[in-house]
Amino acid sequence: MNIRAELFLAWKYFKPKRNAVSIITLISVIGVALGVAVLIVVLAVMTGFSDKMREKLLDTTSHAQIRSKYSGVVIRNPEAVVEMVKKAGGEAMPVIISPVLLQKEDDFVPKVVIGFDPARKVDHLKLSEVVRIGKADLKRGEVVVSYIIARDLGLSVGQKLLIHSPTNLAKLVKRGKNGRLEVSKNLEMYLPSEYRIEGISCFNKYDFDRDFLFMNISDVADLLDLDYGAASAVYVWTPDPFHMDEFLSRVRSELARNAPFCFIESWQEINKRLLGVLQVEKNMQFFLLVFIVLVAAFSITNTLITTVIQKTKEIGLLKAMGAGSGTVMRIFILQGFFVGVIGTVSGIVLGALVVKYRMAILLTMRTITGQEIFPPEIYYFNELPARIILTDIFWIGIISVLLCTFGGVIPALRAAKLDPSKALRYE
Repeated sequence: MNIRAELFLAWKYFKPKRNAVSIITLISVIGVALGVAVLIVVLAVMTGFSDKMREKLLDTTSHAQIRSKYSGVVIRNPEAVVEMVKKAGGEAMPVIISPVLLQKEDDFVPKVVIGFDPARKVDHLKLSEVVRIGKADLKRGEVVVSYIIARDLGLSVGQKLLIHSPTNLAKLVKRGKNGRLEVSKNLEMYLPSEYRIEGISCFNKYDFDRDFLFMNISDVADLLDLDYGAASAVYVWTPDPFHMDEFLSRVRSELARNAPFCFIESWQEINKRLLGVLQVEKNMQFFLLVFIVLVAAFSITNTLITTVIQKTKEIGLLKAMGAGSGTVMRIFILQGFFVGVIGTVSGIVLGALVVKYRMAILLTMRTITGQEIFPPEIYYFNELPARIILTDIFWIGIISVLLCTFGGVIPALRAAKLDPSKALRYE
């Protein structure tokens, strides 16, 4: 029997006249489609989440950072470090990053300030692009806060904001000889510094918007009693943040010769744990969700066993007419293949539609349940990110079709072992 005849019989058995088998076959196809759709949606969300996290990490910080090897020690001559970076082919900017305490009337909240020189022309640091209200010029005595800080403290452009320095606060108390904290003697009058809110920013990354504000680097130096021109770090940008090994090697060589007290870390090294967790999470989700398709494959096995029992006489007739066991096996394995292909294609289409209209689906679910399905306070983004990778679809499709095809092996073996004389005994 040739392959065309095998395909014809397999397709005929795949869609029999309306009976229980056809309904079970339909359920099997739906099961495969749902499993594939879930796999595609989850992997697309995990991929989108990883991509968005990398994008926001690069938007809210630099491609690399140069810092002192000694904790709490600033870089007193950051301009020399900037020249080393430029010599290696990158851009750099000295910054001061420090925790501070904001005061608005009786409200005190701990935040982190980033001080930089707005007059320095750096292509990658464009605060003006994320300032939604006001300006980002950041002259002396001005500050840019995020929309979350402004919302929580009831701030608006033009208002004054008090900022306490941790350095000055630490001077208020000391540890006595008995180990107990006590008020410092000869304590000088200490007042917080007052700054005008010049702009309100939004980076669309919740944790960054929640914690960070921007000031002129000279103001931050005064606030922390640092020497003029000092920096706590040097932000570094490269032409390609994803392929920077050669650049890092050149900068490390320069630092080893001219600034041995400094070291450089790439953004991948700084966020290594976070990026590693995201990749492990995606791999585990793929591994676990494949079991959904595996369950659908078992339902295919059940369907085909039922088909074999119902088609016992027809199988006996085929074998009596000269069809070999291999031919009978291929007929039922092809049925599993048909279920896999149809279910997989349907699942890919369904999954792609869910990914495309995910925000509308979330909005509908929020309207029905009255709850926020994707709160930015937990996931850090204002919308659910998702991106479908063709290689993911390829592997999902291959695994799904193979599992469904193998689901037909047991029924095919049962059919191949049928004795034609027994199968036709009562015919």
